[in-house]
Amino acid sequence: MTRTRSSVGRGRTKFVTIALAVGAMVAALLSPTAAYAAADNPTATPLVSFTFDDSQQSALTQAAPTLQKYGLTGTNYVITNCVGMTTVPNTCRANTDVPYLTWDQVTQLQNTYGWEIGSHTVDHQCLVSSGGDCQKTKLTAAQVEAELADSKTALTAHGFNPTAFAPPYGDYDMSAVARIAKYYTSMRGFADTGSNIWPLGDYLLRDVPVQEVTTPVATLKAKVDDAIANKTWVVFTFHDIRPAPSQVPDDYEYGTAELDQLAAYVQTKVAAGQIKNVNISNALVNGTPNKLANPTFNNGIADGWRTDAPATITADAANNGSYPDYAKSVKLVSGTTTSHLFSPTVPVSPTTTYMFKSFLNVAAISSGEVGFYVDEYNSAGKWISGQYRKRENSRWVESMNFTYTPSSTSVASASLQIWVAGTGITAYVDNVQMLALGAETTPPPPTNLVANGTFDAGISSGWMTDSAATIVADAANNGSPANPVNSVKMTATTANKHLFSPQIAVTPGTYEIAGYLNVTARTSGEVGFYIDEYNAAGQWISGQYKLGIAAAGVANVDLTYSPSTTAVAKASLQVIVQGNSGLQAYFDDVRWWRP
Repeated sequence: MTRTRSSVGRGRTKFVTIALAVGAMVAALLSPTAAYAAADNPTATPLVSFTFDDSQQSALTQAAPTLQKYGLTGTNYVITNCVGMTTVPNTCRANTDVPYLTWDQVTQLQNTYGWEIGSHTVDHQCLVSSGGDCQKTKLTAAQVEAELADSKTALTAHGFNPTAFAPPYGDYDMSAVARIAKYYTSMRGFADTGSNIWPLGDYLLRDVPVQEVTTPVATLKAKVDDAIANKTWVVFTFHDIRPAPSQVPDDYEYGTAELDQLAAYVQTKVAAGQIKNVNISNALVNGTPNKLANPTFNNGIADGWRTDAPATITADAANNGSYPDYAKSVKLVSGTTTSHLFSPTVPVSPTTTYMFKSFLNVAAISSGEVGFYVDEYNSAGKWISGQYRKRENSRWVESMNFTYTPSSTSVASASLQIWVAGTGITAYVDNVQMLALGAETTPPPPTNLVANGTFDAGISSGWMTDSAATIVADAANNGSPANPVNSVKMTATTANKHLFSPQIAVTPGTYEIAGYLNVTARTSGEVGFYIDEYNAAGQWISGQYKLGIAAAGVANVDLTYSPSTTAVAKASLQVIVQGNSGLQAYFDDVRWWRP
């Protein structure tokens, strides 16, 4: 029983470069105890699934024993109000001439045969359309919600955990998918034929409808071979399995002997390690831990999440999210300029591939797009690169699944950026996940070339000042949060005063210099940063002015330095406290390294 899904147009614009303004955050190195559990389906792998719609008794009497004979399992999409209609004719909308499972038999499918139990609604009504095979009257939004929610409630009450869903007749539109996503983690279509390409689109799983005459066993075997060759996931959809099936394709019957032939073929491929048989929910990319805090936005835009457009990117509590907790999400509305939602910055391993998953409902759009970009930072928390990953420019609901591998070994942390650019856009984001698809390695910390960078030994170990009365060692917990006890307190006088680092041996190339600065008082002027350069004999030969900080508050000092000439053999950092500026500042956590 099929019905072509509601027509939804999809358009794509050409690549658009978005101007990004992202403030760098301090990045933490991966903890040596950072947990990597496991991700399901972390790479493109050949998969095959057997699915059966409508909870007909033949799923238990014909299909399950046949698959079990070859060590295979399936997924049954249950019409909850048809369960228990064991005689014919009956009143089940799907087909009044077949018997349906009892609840005990549905349990037997799960517990004895290892099948997954999914939802096929309460009454097998079309979620969007009316007339023809569908009910006479189009369902209201509340009725659609009830078909989804009440089915899940009934299945849960009988001991099942339904997360897979298939719409009757393959009938849906984007509003229906948004509702489906509130209760389930996947939606398998029917008229949306084809194989599924990793990392999948959880809310539009493509399938191969199986019918007598039109899909002989040879055709289905070829689909298995194609999945093996292309590392895709083929999902077969059956209805009634009979020893002597009708030869009318639209009766949606298939022969037990034919299913046996297909299962035997799949078993040979499974035994050869060429393909895996999985139930629907076991084919999705899932895993723990999620590296992002507050993924369902139950705490609003908090726990490291932030936005540069608080008027148009807002916490939403109007049930527009997705499973497992749809009550809260983030609402994205287009404004006069491009706006952004930023995730927490999390440590990454340069050689590990990650999977981002997030629910996206573009509920309205006139022009433009909602896009996903990954910002990359070095170990000092300095932005160094980024990657455009995915975008949506049409009315669409989906699980935005995409992979990310750090651009270089210099990347120590990353943050997801979701941008909104265009007109008439209203979208919702929820359940944002970042999963490591392999074991994360702890990168060794870069060697700090400057001694006593935390000033735990005071102003010593090569550190010097020309103003011992106003540039002094401080032990009053004014330093960097990582090690706050000791720092250097710098107070302005009537003339410029200086703090000098030890001289560092350097060679041609690039160095990174970082530090923590907290300006607690200021009337004018700046704290400056300058590199003195010396030749092999220790003579000063040149220098580079690098940075001036002229604002109160905490700042992360991030400098890039390359020797001016090949004659430079040593270099030293000079911190300048401008005279007559009213400045008071604390300096700490100085790091000088070669990337």
